[in-house]
Amino acid sequence: MSPLRLGFAVAALAALLWAIGALVPSHPLSWTALDLRWYFFPLYEAFYGALRGGALTLWNPYQLCGLPVLGTLQGGFFYPFHILYVLLPTPSALVASTVLHVALTAGTGAAFARRAGLSAPAATLAAAVFTMAGPMRHWQLWPYLLEACAWMPLGAIGVLDLTGHRRARGALLLALATGMSCLAGGPQGTVFAGYAWAGLLVARLVSAGWAPGEHLRTLAAAATALLAGGLLGAVGLLPAYDMAQEGVRHTTTLALGLMYPVGGMPTIPEIAQMSFGGGSAVVKPALALMPFALLAGGRWLTTWALGVGGLAVLLSLGPATPAFHHLYFLLPLLGWFRVPYRAVVLGNFCLGILAGLGLDALTRVFRARAAGVVIVTAILSALAYQGLRMPRPVPPLPYRADLVPWTTAEYDAFARLGHMAGSDRAWPFNPNILIGGFPPKLATLTGLRSITDYEPLALRRQSEFFVYFFEGSTVYSVLNESFAGRVSSLRAPRGREPPAVRRRLLDLTATRFFMTPTRALRRPDVAVFIRDAGLEPRPALAEGLELFENPHALPRAYVTYRARRAPVARELLPLMAVEQFDPLVESWIEADGDLEHAASAPERGAAAVIVRDDPQVVEVQATLAAPGLVVLADTYARGWRATVDGTPAPILATNHLFRGVPAGAGEHLVRFEYRPRGFEIGAALTLASALALALLAWRVKAHSAS
Repeated sequence: MSPLRLGFAVAALAALLWAIGALVPSHPLSWTALDLRWYFFPLYEAFYGALRGGALTLWNPYQLCGLPVLGTLQGGFFYPFHILYVLLPTPSALVASTVLHVALTAGTGAAFARRAGLSAPAATLAAAVFTMAGPMRHWQLWPYLLEACAWMPLGAIGVLDLTGHRRARGALLLALATGMSCLAGGPQGTVFAGYAWAGLLVARLVSAGWAPGEHLRTLAAAATALLAGGLLGAVGLLPAYDMAQEGVRHTTTLALGLMYPVGGMPTIPEIAQMSFGGGSAVVKPALALMPFALLAGGRWLTTWALGVGGLAVLLSLGPATPAFHHLYFLLPLLGWFRVPYRAVVLGNFCLGILAGLGLDALTRVFRARAAGVVIVTAILSALAYQGLRMPRPVPPLPYRADLVPWTTAEYDAFARLGHMAGSDRAWPFNPNILIGGFPPKLATLTGLRSITDYEPLALRRQSEFFVYFFEGSTVYSVLNESFAGRVSSLRAPRGREPPAVRRRLLDLTATRFFMTPTRALRRPDVAVFIRDAGLEPRPALAEGLELFENPHALPRAYVTYRARRAPVARELLPLMAVEQFDPLVESWIEADGDLEHAASAPERGAAAVIVRDDPQVVEVQATLAAPGLVVLADTYARGWRATVDGTPAPILATNHLFRGVPAGAGEHLVRFEYRPRGFEIGAALTLASALALALLAWRVKAHSAS
C-alpha cells in the first residue's frame, strides 16, 4: 500500500476511534481539563465570535487595563484550520478541530513510517504509538500543543524527500509543516519538531555517504524551507516577539524554577505516566518490540530513532540526571519554555518508529507477513477497548453548547456590571479559582472592563503595577511562576501590609466596582479589604454575587498640568500608592525631563470626556487651560499611536502603567489608535511566503505531471 493511501486509511481509523470515544485524554480529571474549559474555550469564543461579527480584535481593553491580543501565541488566531471557529459554534468547532488534528497526526505518522521503509502494519503501529498514547493523546486538553506537534510527521516526510531526490517537494512540505506549526501557537512543539527534523536530516545525509556538494545543496534547501516556514508564521510570531520584549517572559532561557510552574518538578514515575498514560495497550507491545529494531535494516532510521528519542527522554527527566544541566541549557531554544518533560513527545514519535521496525524484523525472522496484520489488529482492538473503559472527564469537556464554562447568571451579572461601569472598570474577585471561580475571558465576552483576568503572558508594567498593589513589592512572591493576571487571596505576604493600604493604585485604574461571591465575605482577608479600602455596598447583581462601589475611583481620562520624570518602578509605585497622591495635580512620566509647567496653569487638572471607546480606537475630548498632559488610564504598550486634532503626537508612559499625550492650551480631540507594527509587517511576510509556497506547489505539481 502506498504511503498516501495508508495515511488516509489510518487517519480515518483514528477519527473513527475518536468518534466512538476510544481516544479520550489520558488524564480525564476535572483539574486537567481546566485550561481547555476555562481558557481556550472562552479565548476562541471571544476572538472568533468578534470575527464572526466582522471585527478583528487586536487589543483587548477588558483585562488588566488593556492587553495585546496577538501577543498570546496560544490562541493560534491566524492558524488556517481555526476557520472552523468562524464557521461553526465554538463547541462544534472544538470537536472538529480536535478530531481533525488527531487524524492528521495519525495519517501523516503512518505515511512517514511507510515512506521510511516500514510495512503497512508496522507503519500503522508507529502512528498508533505516537497519536493514541502519551502526550499527543493527553494534549487534546491543550489544543495549541496538539496542533503544533501534529505537523511533526509531515515535516519528517519533507526531510525524506529533501534527501531522496525530491528536493523541491521536500522543501515545500518542510516549509508548510514549519509554518502551520508556528501558526498553531505552540512554539515549544515547533521547536521539538525542528529537533526531530534536524536529527533525521543528519542521519539521512550521513547514511548517504560522502558527497559534499550534494549535501550542501540539501542543507541549503532545508534551511530555506525552515526560513520560508518561519515567514509563513510571521503574522503570529512577530506580535509575540514584540510582546516578549515588554512582557513578563522574555525570549531567553528561563530560570530553572520557572520551568516547573505548577506543582514543581514531577517524579520519574509521573513523567512515565504522562509519556505513556491512557494507551498502555499499545505502549507495552511497542516497548516489547523496540529491542528487535536492532535486527531491522535501514540503520539510519534506527540510529535516528534511538538517538533523538533517547535524548528527548533523558532531557525530559529534568535535573534528575546530569545530562539536563549539560545539554538542555546548551541546546538552542529548548530553555525558552516551561515544562521540559513535554519533550517526551519526541520520545513517543521515535518509539513508534522503533516498534514498527521491531515488528517488521520479527515478521521477517518468522517469515509470517500476515502475523504483522494480526498483531496490529489485536493491539488496536485492545487499545479501543481500554479507551472505552476509561472514565469520562468530570466535568465533561465543552463539546456541547450546554457545557460552556459559565452559568447564565454569571454571564448576565458580568454584562449588567459592564453596563453599569460604562467606561470605568470593575474588579470581579473570586478567591477560589478552581471551584466556582469566574471563568477567564468572561469579562471580555460581556464587555466588562476588568482589572484582573487570567493571562499567562501579561506585560511587565502590568505585573509590576498589580503585584505591587496586591503584595507591596514589584517582585511576584510565587517564585516559580510569573504574574498571570489574577489573584486568589487578599492576604499580604509575610512581613508586608495588605493591599487595602495601597488602594490608591486601584483608584488610578478607574476601578469603580468590586464584585465577589457572597461566600467570599466569610474570608477575613476579603472582609478586611472591603472595610479598610472604604468600599460601599450596593444592591447585589444576582443571588450569591455581592457588589461594592469604590467612591475614591479617579476618572479614566483627565488633564494634568504638572508631570515629573519617573524613577524606576520599585521607587515610583510606593509614591503612587499613598492616599495623598493625586495624578490630576502631578503625575509621573517616562521622558528625558519634567513636563514644562506654565505659570498660568491651574493647580489641579480636570476630568476629560471619552467620546469613542472601541477596542482599537479611543478618542478623548479634553479642554486645557494651559499646556499640559492628557492622560488615559489604559495600558501603555507598543503599537499605540496618538494624534491631537489629527496631528501625530508622542505617547508617554504615565504613572508607570498608563498613557499620556502632551497638548497645548485649548480644546482638543486626542485620538489613540492601536496599529502594531509587528502585526503589519508579519501579515505582509506571511502573505508573501504563502504566495511563494503556492507558486512552488504549482511548479512541483506541473513537474510531476510532466
